[in-house]
Amino acid sequence: MTQITSTAPAPVVTQKAQRRISSFLVRQEASLLGVVAVIVISATLINPAFLSGDNITEILRSSVIYFVMACGAALLIIGGGLDFSVGAVFTLSALTGTSLMKIGVPIPLAVLAALVIASLVGVLNHLIITYWHVPPIIATLGVFFVVLGANSLITGGLDVIPLPPDFVRLGQGYFVGVPNIIWIAVLVGIVTWFALEHTRFGVNIRALGGNRAAAVANGLHVKKLDLTLYAIAAVTGGIAGLLYSARVGAGQVEAGGSATTLVVVTAVLIGGVSLLGGLGNITGVAIGAVLLSLIDNALIVSRIPPQFNNIVVGAILVCAVAVDHLRRQQLYKRR
Repeated sequence: MTQITSTAPAPVVTQKAQRRISSFLVRQEASLLGVVAVIVISATLINPAFLSGDNITEILRSSVIYFVMACGAALLIIGGGLDFSVGAVFTLSALTGTSLMKIGVPIPLAVLAALVIASLVGVLNHLIITYWHVPPIIATLGVFFVVLGANSLITGGLDVIPLPPDFVRLGQGYFVGVPNIIWIAVLVGIVTWFALEHTRFGVNIRALGGNRAAAVANGLHVKKLDLTLYAIAAVTGGIAGLLYSARVGAGQVEAGGSATTLVVVTAVLIGGVSLLGGLGNITGVAIGAVLLSLIDNALIVSRIPPQFNNIVVGAILVCAVAVDHLRRQQLYKRR
């Protein structure tokens, strides 16, 4: 991938601005941790069982699915893209992989095939956006509904059961007392964090999201980078779908969908990733994913009807976008 040269105004921000951006993100993370502390204290006062070891493990295990999906979505949004099809890709990957396993395909090959198909959905998103010039939100919503329909055709609307015991152990087993899927999520997070913060690929992502026109002027292969980001977002959605299937022991037709997409985008935005691109990090996204899982669990242990969860998530999403707008105004006003 072509590196950024000095033939035109650099699309990346100055070192002074980078320090200011880092300061903004640190404050964002500190604020999120403060909210986490308030929720934990409040829920514990209502029900002391909230802080039990089993419940904390369940919170982390529930946040894994959102976090893995959010890693790819965060890279894409930082790079100036947007994908609302991930909830359907989540289900497509799960149903494809589990259906192949059920007919005897070895687990590694079934997983690989599912992720390849997931990546092709990302490629389709890119092609529609780039060559048909359809806005990302419309293109990915359209693909969402197409894939959603395909999901029902794959299994005839029936869940895929039973699954191979070795695959189920991947989602339900433990390693040194910690659920396997948490270890997998940590690995995905570390790889994504390293790619964003310590590679030329990460620099190019921020450059693309920060100033697309300047990135093009500096010779960045914008189409190739866009293609890569949409494929990564789809693959992480596919990984999450497979992990979920391993955890529940079935390929579920009703899993994923628009609700999952909403939660993932919300986790990314409240984690400090700017909807307009260029800003964000994986640490904040991890806190955002845990926060949403924490809210869901706190409502349950507090015996609050589950319908309120959607109200809370929707309100958080609106607030996150409003805060992002104010944050960017302050940041660029001072540069």
